[in-house]
Amino acid sequence: MARFTSMLFAACFAVCAVAAPLHSRQVGDLDCNLARLKIISDIAAAQTLVGQINTIDLATASAVAVAQAGLTSTNAAIQDILTAVFANQTAPANSRDQVGLGVNGAHDALSLITDPSLNATVSAAQAKLLTIAGDGNKVVSECK
Repeated sequence: MARFTSMLFAACFAVCAVAAPLHSRQVGDLDCNLARLKIISDIAAAQTLVGQINTIDLATASAVAVAQAGLTSTNAAIQDILTAVFANQTAPANSRDQVGLGVNGAHDALSLITDPSLNATVSAAQAKLLTIAGDGNKVVSECK
């Protein structure tokens, strides 16, 4: 939770800060920074949803662990991107790729959960992961 809070603060700072001139893609306009905030917020929501999945058996526990690892990887990549933005550097391409890989890995892992008693929670988490994919596309399109 502390990492999310620090990332949210960093993103808010990016929206509001008056800093040395940066490349427009790095700083971004209001729409760009709102898209960045939304992806961070939605990742936190997905982590919460994944954490609520009842790990009633070994297969479910394994799938949840893989999904959580994917989201942790996504958070680490976003932290790298934010660090680059604040350092007036181009965001590393591998970090941008890592965001997508982490989200896709989490979604694929959740697809392996077959217990019908978990359908609502798993479906909500998967829907949030799809939202994150859309958020990523919006960041790419808005932050030019």
